[in-house]
Amino acid sequence: MVIPYREALAYIKEGLKGVTDELDSEAKIILSYVTDTEPNRLRIELPSAETQAIDTVLEERKKGIPLQYIIGRWWFFGLEFLVGEGVLIPRQDTELLVETALSMAEGITAPKIADLCSGSGCIAISVAKNLPEAEVTAVEKYDEAYAFLEKNVRHNEAVNVTPVKADVCDEPFGEFDIILSNPPYIPFADREILSREVLKEPEVALFGGEDGLYFYRVITKRWKTALKRGGRLAFEVGIKEAPLVAEILRQEGFTEIGFACDLLGIERVVFGTANNV
Repeated sequence: MVIPYREALAYIKEGLKGVTDELDSEAKIILSYVTDTEPNRLRIELPSAETQAIDTVLEERKKGIPLQYIIGRWWFFGLEFLVGEGVLIPRQDTELLVETALSMAEGITAPKIADLCSGSGCIAISVAKNLPEAEVTAVEKYDEAYAFLEKNVRHNEAVNVTPVKADVCDEPFGEFDIILSNPPYIPFADREILSREVLKEPEVALFGGEDGLYFYRVITKRWKTALKRGGRLAFEVGIKEAPLVAEILRQEGFTEIGFACDLLGIERVVFGTANNV
């Protein structure tokens, strides 16, 4: 049995109703996945084996399993990253932190950059691919996430990224021009309002203590000693957390504190300079 592409697309959209609001984009990604074809080169007709694969994917989505985990990959800053259970899924919001880092690195010869709580490595690798002269260190504690970090370094041929398995709450190491981090920042109390898809991601990558600020405090206090004088520290932050994180930086002696906003004007990155640290 063979079914036309348009019918398959409509079938997937129907199966995704009530599961996601992104019917068009998810349906095309699922078709691309089951046919092993680029989305803009999908075949006109699908054989029965591939229609059975569609049903399998739809069943997984109905269980709340993120699409990214099902297809085993996702795209970030123009690059493809391997993902799966045990690692945080790269999100478009985080691209703002990469853009901030690239701006900070302007004028620095062969900058040394650290990415703390690196997870899949999407931040470190995206920065490194855009700054081939940089030396980028990606720090991740947890085994499952670290395995994806190493895979993604190889997958993207990021030869200037060095993965390091370490806990960012332990003693810092190295000397860096720029330190970046997208740490866990969701308050425990917000667990009840998270989608079931988000709750399939590792809790250690989501929750930042009672108020969501635990890792901002620890990283700012400990890792300021790993910054060169005049070095920059930049965090992704949750909605409404920017002024609180900015105050943490002030209390730890950082100056030139600033913010970067997303397309909706929401402050999603906070940064500061270690001049007076």
